[in-house]
Amino acid sequence: MPKDDTHLPMSEQAPRRAGLVPRFVSWPFATGGGPARSTLHRTHEELFRMRGELAMLRAELEAIHGVVGRRDIATVDELLRGGNRRQVEALIRDRTQTVPLPDGSVLCRALGRFKMFTDAADGGIAPHLLLDGYWEYWVTEFVCRNVARGETAMDVGAVYGYYTILLADLVGADGRVEALEPNPWLHWLLRRNVVVNGLDANVTVHRVAATEAARDAVKVPALLSGPAHGPFADRFEVEDSSRTCIAPGAALQDLVPGSVDFLRIGCAASADAIVAGIPQLIDRSPKLRILLEHNADRCRDAGPMLAALAARFPLRFVDGDSRAKPCTIDDLLGPRRVSTLYLSNLEPC
Repeated sequence: MPKDDTHLPMSEQAPRRAGLVPRFVSWPFATGGGPARSTLHRTHEELFRMRGELAMLRAELEAIHGVVGRRDIATVDELLRGGNRRQVEALIRDRTQTVPLPDGSVLCRALGRFKMFTDAADGGIAPHLLLDGYWEYWVTEFVCRNVARGETAMDVGAVYGYYTILLADLVGADGRVEALEPNPWLHWLLRRNVVVNGLDANVTVHRVAATEAARDAVKVPALLSGPAHGPFADRFEVEDSSRTCIAPGAALQDLVPGSVDFLRIGCAASADAIVAGIPQLIDRSPKLRILLEHNADRCRDAGPMLAALAARFPLRFVDGDSRAKPCTIDDLLGPRRVSTLYLSNLEPC
């Protein structure tokens, strides 16, 4: 019994409120009037519209599954023909899988079909490959549109070989891919990735640093070095809290004879030295397309490098929509100082 059970008399003029159950029912079904009914009506319309869009997306995905297979993706070409970017990314993520290994690597599935060994301690590329199954999708799509069967491609600064393997798939058995990675730990993972995907017949892996001229030994940064007590631990040195390693150096124009159709340069810090070693390669490669990772803050001398490239090619960068668009040297030293450049006298696809 409450201490005070007195009741205030209800005024005869005050309207009697509906009971709890009627009021609860009236809200979701908008049986009452006023602003609440209008807001709820709009909410129902939005939900109806979203359900329609979801049904359309499901139908499109079912159509894609019917073309490329629900669980098996035969080729990268088929994958990219399957739908728009959002749909393709969803299909790739659907097939991601990871297996930690005792040697300090993690095995994952990239682009829905390739097996890739990555460094368990990597906080840069590996998280994207492990969780999403792709890296820089807008660049990946651009590469797929601009590399053809039977071509010769080079991947400089290959790391795990994400682009190496993609290029090998695109050029096919009649093509050729040369991959360069000076870091001994990453070079070992790169070789494993080429072999495990059955691509060693048309992919050659070099533990070489690309430079302006041949050198017996080049000191290169080493962000990743594998397990502290791993087989490559003694190959790395620490200077000013940064790890480095030693590798032979070579100019790209001297490393590979003949012409090259597609050249990816993924070493932003040494891009100027690499570009200084390709004039003859450019001269003998009329169909050359260069994809260069540019970072004006990391490159030792970005201005002269860009001027040398602009004297031979139109300057273009690959935008987030996977299309190459014009730019200037001032752009690349200013607002677009970190960009992926497309350099060629051929119009991109």
